[in-house]
Amino acid sequence: MIRLLLDQGIPYSTAGSLSALGVDTIHVADVGMGEAEDAQIIKRAMELERSVCTLDGDFHALMALSSAKLPSVVFVRLQGLNGRAMAALLRAVCVQAHDAIEAGALVTVGAGRLRVRHLPVQLRSK
Repeated sequence: MIRLLLDQGIPYSTAGSLSALGVDTIHVADVGMGEAEDAQIIKRAMELERSVCTLDGDFHALMALSSAKLPSVVFVRLQGLNGRAMAALLRAVCVQAHDAIEAGALVTVGAGRLRVRHLPVQLRSK
């Protein structure tokens, strides 16, 4: 079962909406991390056994550089979604990319597009 930790850029109301849709979700504000740095949020997600959902692309870079297998990170590239719309989008992503998220992946969500890269990311050498 996918368990989510929403980053501070995701509307707080998204957590309640996702929970109502049956997705185990908390917001960083719920765990006292509303002002935390990205690396701290990743560490906390690992401790809580949750995948991170964010509007911040830096999380993907941090995970790629770490060579870690978890946590999964869902990066939403769409701006201006309200809490309900974000919840509906994230629920659909959880359904569509369930196995990858459970195993460890970097998921990028764009307009009508979903990209999945399995963790750990193999960085290309020059």
